[in-house]
Amino acid sequence: MIRDRLRRLASEALHRMEQERDASQLRLYTAPWVLPGNDAPIRDGAIVVDAEGRVLHRGPSSELLPRFRWAHRADLGGMILPGMVDAHARLEFGGQAIPTRERGLRGRLRVLRDLRTASEQLDPDSREARIRTSVRGAVHAGTAAVGDVTNSLRAVRSMSREGLYGVVFHEIEGFSKRRAAKALAAAAAQRAGIVPWPDGINYRLAPHSLYSTAGSVVRDLLGKALEKGAVTAIRLAEAEDERDLLEFGGDAARHLADVLGGLRDEYAAPGVDPMTYLDELGGLHSGVMLLHMTTASRSLVQRASRAGAPLVLTPKADLAQTGVLPPLVSFLEEGCRVALGTAAGAERASVLSEAAELHAAYPELPSLVLLNAATAGGADALGLDSMGALEPGRAPGILHADTGSRTPDDPCGWLLRAGSPDLAWLARPAPPVAA
Repeated sequence: MIRDRLRRLASEALHRMEQERDASQLRLYTAPWVLPGNDAPIRDGAIVVDAEGRVLHRGPSSELLPRFRWAHRADLGGMILPGMVDAHARLEFGGQAIPTRERGLRGRLRVLRDLRTASEQLDPDSREARIRTSVRGAVHAGTAAVGDVTNSLRAVRSMSREGLYGVVFHEIEGFSKRRAAKALAAAAAQRAGIVPWPDGINYRLAPHSLYSTAGSVVRDLLGKALEKGAVTAIRLAEAEDERDLLEFGGDAARHLADVLGGLRDEYAAPGVDPMTYLDELGGLHSGVMLLHMTTASRSLVQRASRAGAPLVLTPKADLAQTGVLPPLVSFLEEGCRVALGTAAGAERASVLSEAAELHAAYPELPSLVLLNAATAGGADALGLDSMGALEPGRAPGILHADTGSRTPDDPCGWLLRAGSPDLAWLARPAPPVAA
């Protein structure tokens, strides 16, 4: 496994540096709290990092200080944690706020259509400036990597310039072979226009959803990604009318025709629930991220858990568009893999604030679970083995959170209650290995 190899390389590097004792190559950070991102907080903790920001060791400072007394050392207040991972961003919207005037699937589709239209009407320089501001805002909010869902690839260059890594999911829509072929040709042209493709940003073609993409196209796109061992994504259980559309067609299909364009003549309802249809298309798999899952029933959740499919929740966007939050307690009770996303390109879109939204709604849940979903959970869903956790071998980006003059007893809870704490980068992330 990649993570085993990373840990082995870190161990070898640490052994070599201990022999050489070159303080310029090693940093030792201590803090009242170290939050690994994939494990319990370490009180009075420390991490050892090389010059490139790769974690070589973590543990109690009482153990690491005597061993690395020769290293370059910084004693900090507050807490140390890994960079956040936003598993579902929309950076191409360039800071445009997503309106909440309409609810339901039709409302969401109209909103997205209007945002795209507004973006198209901007002059290229203004559009690029907005996108770059959005990317910078994500980095400033502590985001190390994203799963950027896009129709245009317009954020890729800004991501590269600002050192924001991750996976770009190039969405494909179309219910007929002609429409799908047109969308795929446009996607190929957009992809070919970015040369060279930047390091640290993986590219995936991904179907938009079961309600907007032909079943044969969904099967083909997901199948090709899985054959390569790559992670891909699809929207699922996004709204109640999605289920009506898939199971019954009829009025649901007619009502959606105006926003999807031509759907009425091309669409035939499969007659099953979303999860069954996805399974029939070969997409219920540990390598397929299920975005939103806002209206998922317990039975759908159980099937997702058995398949090992990661669930990417976007609570703020879903609450605004559907009026409900995803059934997080059900997800956790069934042992699902959970990650968080913003589904937005706002100037300060923060996956930590998404975790805070869930913390306020589900105060009975351990804050550690939510924080880990915002870090290691996102890296796990996106297949970014070197991100998301302060674990030997990884280079996830290292953040310092200032807690002022106090040391909280519950550091994860403090972060989530703070919502937008003062975060500073101690080390930026290294580009993840391309998959």
